[in-house]
Amino acid sequence: MIRDWKNIANRSKRVTDYLKGLFLEEESSDREFVGDSMEERIAGRLSRPDYLKQKYEEQRRFDADAAFGKLRRRNRRRVMIRVSSVAASVAVLLGVVWMFQVEPEQRGNVPSVKKVITPGERKAVLVLNDGRTLDLKEARSSRIETTEGVIHIDSAGVICGEEASEVVMTEKSYNKLIIPRGGEYHLVLSDGTNVWLNSETELHFPLQFKGDSRQVYLKGEAYFDVKSNPDKPFIVNTAAGDVKVLGTGFDVAVYDSTTMIATLERGAISYVHESQPEIVLRPGEQLTYKIGNELPRVCKVNTRLYTAWKDHLFCFEEQRLSEIMVVLARWYDLKVQFDSEDLKNVELSGTLDKYSDVRPLLNLFELGTNVKFEIEDNVVIVRKAK
Repeated sequence: MIRDWKNIANRSKRVTDYLKGLFLEEESSDREFVGDSMEERIAGRLSRPDYLKQKYEEQRRFDADAAFGKLRRRNRRRVMIRVSSVAASVAVLLGVVWMFQVEPEQRGNVPSVKKVITPGERKAVLVLNDGRTLDLKEARSSRIETTEGVIHIDSAGVICGEEASEVVMTEKSYNKLIIPRGGEYHLVLSDGTNVWLNSETELHFPLQFKGDSRQVYLKGEAYFDVKSNPDKPFIVNTAAGDVKVLGTGFDVAVYDSTTMIATLERGAISYVHESQPEIVLRPGEQLTYKIGNELPRVCKVNTRLYTAWKDHLFCFEEQRLSEIMVVLARWYDLKVQFDSEDLKNVELSGTLDKYSDVRPLLNLFELGTNVKFEIEDNVVIVRKAK
């Protein structure tokens, strides 16, 4: 990683030094840049005032930390984005070179920066079984007493603490953690199980697990790192079937009440739904079931693509643009409009920082494709590039 960043810095310095001389030295008009082929292409493009002005208008808030994709055309509908130092170098150079290109008296007239579309954040609403509602975005570290025991809230999220004596658990003893659009949160259950909750998710959970199983109810998406207890299986109940666990790490997505996707990272889980036979998953496998189909579909997948969100990353691999935009819209709280249906089938790949401004990510997707993104307030309009 250090070598990569040194390479970025060296490339940026070579090209920047050339461009500084080109724009600031009168005798430099015949000056030629010497470097590798990629650097020469970058220098040539950034030497053109019309190109710089165009990119400045399109990328007033271009973020070098987010612009790290090297794009490669696969075919008319498949574009691969790969991490590279070159795109990061371009991002660093863009602002520098524009400042050299604009005359000093003109710099004060640079148009104002567009409103930044901010990413999501850690926020949730906790609805206790006694009817109390807590906004966890505003809540500070606190200790909340309930009839079943104690809940602690700290910088790590919600932690279910000690149990009250002589508690009689009922169906109404379940608390509810609601993650709004543009949010995520972390929960530690009373058995030590860690749960990461994605945007637009609800989890119903008891303060203490009673009986011969540990059951929670999920709508949306969550990653579970379950504390092993062979005598007391962990069960995730959803509208599209249940996932039974002994101790493992896995992701469950059920945003659509008719469809469930379970992705197993490690350990073992099984899927149970009505009269269908129980299906056991092994690490690296994903089960998809849509109500109405005869049988669930199980296949091998790169689990990182489905679990990286809890580590603050978006990971896409040859994924349709329509699916990518659903993920981005949910996190950035956006609305998306496609001008034509065929744009939805453009396939993209890449690993992107989910805590970046969304504009540079969309700018990267435009490179090497026939796609153009226009943003009006919180609406992203996907058009064909002219």
